[in-house]
Amino acid sequence: MRRLKAAADKAAQRADDAKQLVHLAKAELKKARKAAKQSKKAAKQARKKVEAAKAASALRAARAARAPQPAKTSEASKAAGPPKANSVSKTQAATKSAGAGARRRAAAKTRPLAEPSAAAVARSVIKRLQSEPAKAPAAVNGSPEAGSGTAAQ
Repeated sequence: MRRLKAAADKAAQRADDAKQLVHLAKAELKKARKAAKQSKKAAKQARKKVEAAKAASALRAARAARAPQPAKTSEASKAAGPPKANSVSKTQAATKSAGAGARRRAAAKTRPLAEPSAAAVARSVIKRLQSEPAKAPAAVNGSPEAGSGTAAQ
């Protein structure tokens, strides 16, 4: 009778240990998912900042390229006299330059091949988080049934 009770207590203890191990594994997985989500968000924000910086530098370069031209044309127009009737109006010039800017932005959106994608970064973060804490449950739990912690995942 006593042996049966001791075996039942041992089995109940093992079940509790297994439940705790599963709980720890789920908590680690939740942390890994959260970290992956945060790294994905950070990567997205960084991409947006890079694209904005590229667009701003392209806009500055375009302005710098255009800045000397109006001064020359103003001097030339003074010498030449009144503007011609078939010249391009300001609104037409603005629409043409906006189209060129859109093409520039589309070209800037292409991702360089050297940078890892957000998915690759997330995968590496998840792998790192899974490999490091996998050792922790065995040390925290201290039970020999805990193993390396990889079976629970």
